[in-house]
Amino acid sequence: MNRQVTQENVHLFIPGKIAKICGELNRTEHLSLQDALLKYYNSPVCKILSRESSKLWHESWLYIYQMMK
Repeated sequence: MNRQVTQENVHLFIPGKIAKICGELNRTEHLSLQDALLKYYNSPVCKILSRESSKLWHESWLYIYQMMK
């Protein structure tokens, strides 16, 4: 069975990465988890990560977090 990542299913790979990114924002910038989520969702990285064609979903959460810096 050959399964491919498409724009329709890329969202399945993102929540775990977002959770780790927000946890790191909480730890390093002392943001509440709500503020960390807002910071992530208002960042350009959020839009890029949600596009399958960017292949950013394939990268580690730490790489994505460093892109936000």
